[in-house]
Amino acid sequence: MSDVACKQLYLYMELKPKNYIILFILFFAVLIGIQGYQLYNTYQLKQREMLAMVKKNLDNLDESNLIFDHNILSKDIARDYYIKLVKKEITEEGLKKLYQTYAQKTSKELTKYVDSIFQPLGMHVILKQEILGIYYKDAVKPLVNGPITVYTTSGTFHNPTELSTSKWVTEKTETNKIEDRIESKEILYVFSVPRKTSFEVVNLGWILFKELTSLLLSTLLILAAFIWLFYRTITNLRKQDKQITVLHDVVDNISHELKTPVATLKIAAKTLRKSPDDNIITVIERQVSRLEQTLDPLSEHQSATSLSPITADELQAIFSDFQLCNPTVKLIVELGSNLQICLNPTDATTLFYNLMNNAVKYGATALGIRFEEQKNYLSIQFRDNGQGMAESELPYIFEKFYRIQKDNIHDTKGLGLGLFLVKNIIKKYGGEIKVISKLQQGTTFTVLLPR
Repeated sequence: MSDVACKQLYLYMELKPKNYIILFILFFAVLIGIQGYQLYNTYQLKQREMLAMVKKNLDNLDESNLIFDHNILSKDIARDYYIKLVKKEITEEGLKKLYQTYAQKTSKELTKYVDSIFQPLGMHVILKQEILGIYYKDAVKPLVNGPITVYTTSGTFHNPTELSTSKWVTEKTETNKIEDRIESKEILYVFSVPRKTSFEVVNLGWILFKELTSLLLSTLLILAAFIWLFYRTITNLRKQDKQITVLHDVVDNISHELKTPVATLKIAAKTLRKSPDDNIITVIERQVSRLEQTLDPLSEHQSATSLSPITADELQAIFSDFQLCNPTVKLIVELGSNLQICLNPTDATTLFYNLMNNAVKYGATALGIRFEEQKNYLSIQFRDNGQGMAESELPYIFEKFYRIQKDNIHDTKGLGLGLFLVKNIIKKYGGEIKVISKLQQGTTFTVLLPR
């Protein structure tokens, strides 16, 4: 594989969820377009087939006018009325009214005839024939303006389709005697009558919908399957991403937690090298035990939350080990009698060490820890004389990887995980943590834990 292809593959694999969604929308739009185009073409084809079938059944209607000729204005009679119109013996409105009368007589019988053809096919077809105009001889302007209905079925037209167009040409010669003379004069009357026959399938939309139901359902199923597959893909990607995030969190937390016992063990080893001391050996044993507890969450069958609450001796050991590692820091602990803390040893060690080390990290030389039992909560106050924090920093100090910086430079070492872990532990036990701090005046953290 070429370098360019590898690079393109790498970029493709590095797509963010947002990009996946954009790509899905594009592909889905293309799929909808293809399916919509297919549906449209099928609809047009079915419509043409349906209209062609209707036309075929109506083609011979003009030749079978005998079924209602006794009610329709015959061609010879119509021509005689045209001649009367030329002679001004009748008016244009009178001729139109005559056609209207005959069309009404025909309507019922014609409707019955058309229905007899198409109702068995589940179709409702309406039909009409109109005269577009009546022209006398070669006149450009019609003698009578159309349209004039020759016959029609019952029903209202909305989108008629042309069935046929034709032009009826008729002529007749009449001999008129000239008054007070023996001679006579022949007059040729020639009429041109363009006609149009139209029809409409009233329930065409419903018929086509039923015809296309299977295709429409299959299209919807394809689109639904496409959406479901994309949803499952995104869900799996998010699940994997969440698992990776959890793994990173575990690694970050454990690496952070290992620092303190490792540092304590180093100091204990140096002290032990100078002079043997049973107390130092106890410290080493405690820190080894803490290392084991830190690694316990990696086991499928062990969890730190299953441990019993921390005892007073275990709590005192935390402060002793801290003092061993920080001999220059003045540590004052005010423990109450019969004190009960709901934290297990692992969580308590993480909480106390992070808050105490955080104070030392930011310049504290004195640290006071006070335990006070309130009505529903146990209050633990950490007060130091360090450099403090600006008020603008306080809303962010519990965020993961957040570290206070000055002039775009981090003054202290660390990953920015300590206070994040403290916040999560307190949240797990249903408590809360508050902080008050001012620059050059120290910081006070107050932890409230349910009793």
